Amino acid sequence: MNQRAIVVYCGLLMSISAFTVDITLPSFPAMAADLDAPFEQVQWTITLYMVGAGLGQLLWGSLSDRFGRRLVLGAGLGLFLVGCLSAAFSPSILALLASRLLQGAGAAAAIVCSRAILRDLHAGEELARSLALATAIFAVGPIFAPLIGAGMAAVAGWRFIFLALAIFAAGLLLALLRLPETLSSRSMDAVRPKVFAARTLRLFRHPQSRHFLLLSAVIMSSMLLILAVAPRIYEHAFGLTGTGFALFFALHGMGIVIGQTINRRLIRRVGVVDAMIAGNAVLIISAGLMVTFALAGWMNAYLMTALLVLFATSYLIVYSNAAAMVLDPHGDIAGFTAAFYGFTSQIGASVAVSLLVIGIAASTVAFAAVLIAICGTCLAGLLLWRGRSVG
Repeated sequence: MNQRAIVVYCGLLMSISAFTVDITLPSFPAMAADLDAPFEQVQWTITLYMVGAGLGQLLWGSLSDRFGRRLVLGAGLGLFLVGCLSAAFSPSILALLASRLLQGAGAAAAIVCSRAILRDLHAGEELARSLALATAIFAVGPIFAPLIGAGMAAVAGWRFIFLALAIFAAGLLLALLRLPETLSSRSMDAVRPKVFAARTLRLFRHPQSRHFLLLSAVIMSSMLLILAVAPRIYEHAFGLTGTGFALFFALHGMGIVIGQTINRRLIRRVGVVDAMIAGNAVLIISAGLMVTFALAGWMNAYLMTALLVLFATSYLIVYSNAAAMVLDPHGDIAGFTAAFYGFTSQIGASVAVSLLVIGIAASTVAFAAVLIAICGTCLAGLLLWRGRSVG
């Protein structure tokens, strides 16, 4: 497997979370009805998946520094496969939530190892560009997953979706056989508690890593909020569920592809941080237009989808570039750093969104207003960092 193929494979590994979350979105109403559960509890299948993925990364990151990327990746994908099968046969909402937690814990290995592998092979702006390319491939999930999920659910029911995810995991395991080990030197003490604590302190004592770790949790909450709330808004405001919702929501994945193509060029021309600032400005404009059109009574499914596509062009410019800023100074502990980055962003965002979805319900105005607050906070953090760097 050559280096370009490795980047593509890492992109597929990154897509596992987006695919696993987005493929279920059109089936939320069916899940709620079949399991006799409130819609809010079905929404928690996203947040609990993210909690599992966030906590799992802390374990897999150190293990990958100790035992290598390939072994850890194989173990995690195997655990994810088991979680998929468990979800497919869940008899209750509690069983489904537990299965999603297990899925997230397994998928965490894919998230950690994909970033660590790229850091093993690249540094500096080349690392940011490789992450941008992998993230563009990641967009396969948001583009096709809702459509695939809606089609599967219409033909065979929502449970078949999880059987298909198990097949996807098996395919990634087969491809793993051709992946070379990229970790050049294993850290024999990586799993020791004292080493874990020392590395955590190292990350938080490094000004760049600390700053962008915190910003990652802020910006991640915006996309997690969209994933949790969008199905309900499309259902209640526009009367769209199932395939209808999937057709509209799938389009936002195109925004990711466009955005990451632009991001690779922006990084070369203006640098990583200025690319993030430009992207964040687009996020605020998109959310601001949502509020304006909703208050004016002009909002419809077409306009909402167009604004979500615009939002998607820039969300991952901020998030993937933040990953590069955190990872770059710590090449010797790339597995741990990638894990801690994922843990911070996903756990922080999951906790915030679990509370926010209760207050937002199906209100488009409240949804967009919260997005503005999130993106405004992130922009302030980026401008603060840029000011310190220039000064």
